[in-house]
Amino acid sequence: MKKWSVAILYAALFLLTYIYRHELAGWIQGSPPVWLLLALSTLLALFPVMPYKVVVAAAGYVMGTWSGGTIILIGSTLAGAIVYGAAALFRESAATWLARYDKLERLTQFSSSRPFRTIAICRLIPILPQTAVNIYAGATGMSFIHFILGSLVGKLPAVYVYAYVGSTLAERPLAAGVIAVSYFVVLLLLLWVWGFRQKKI
Repeated sequence: MKKWSVAILYAALFLLTYIYRHELAGWIQGSPPVWLLLALSTLLALFPVMPYKVVVAAAGYVMGTWSGGTIILIGSTLAGAIVYGAAALFRESAATWLARYDKLERLTQFSSSRPFRTIAICRLIPILPQTAVNIYAGATGMSFIHFILGSLVGKLPAVYVYAYVGSTLAERPLAAGVIAVSYFVVLLLLLWVWGFRQKKI
């Protein structure tokens, strides 16, 4: 039931974004400075008051695929770096907070020798709490360079796909929906193949 509730919430927020697309367009036509848009994307990643995919789609709608996606990619990565830094400074408190996520404990052995790959894969998994991933990386002393590069690579496909979905939602809503669903299907297949190969190793 909880998973269905999340899916319904996502759908409702996408619908609201579509309904208020003209208001969003009007705001962006005021040419707000890039730094303000970057700060907003960072804050929404730090304090996820709504699913971040909705934020990405909205950015794609009002700014276009490449501009909106790039700002979101930078802002969300900056937010991740801030959380990483805080977790590294307060490792004991971070470790206590992480204890509620049993699945993250399974990453420790894998991530010790493959930090970049670990973060990149975590970023690709849509149901994994990304704040927990940021805290995990900082609390376990993972290399900052591996964390940042893994985050950028792992986030890049979803960010630009959803930015494109947002940019085409008004004129071609059906095509936007097909692209979003297709991305999820391809992603699930890739993750399934990767998981199957790991079991055979």
